[in-house]
Amino acid sequence: MKNIYLAAILSLFIPGLGVAYLGLYKRFLVSFVIYCVLSIIVSTILESSISYIITIIIALFFAYDAYTCTEAINNNTQIPLLFTKLDIQ
Repeated sequence: MKNIYLAAILSLFIPGLGVAYLGLYKRFLVSFVIYCVLSIIVSTILESSISYIITIIIALFFAYDAYTCTEAINNNTQIPLLFTKLDIQ
């Protein structure tokens, strides 16, 4: 059994790290690259205060993703798709 909260907290510090803790290394790489690209785009387009808020929201999404993946692994069910489209395990 993997710790749901540890996976979510790890993903708050480094987006996607929680899924790496679960052994989903491809998903970690994709999540981290998506986070970096979105953060760069947001920071170049918007003011700094708004870009920080949006970056935090993106990080919260990846923490939630780690949470749901951990829940699926612990319940021996199918891991949810990333962004409901990408089947990255």
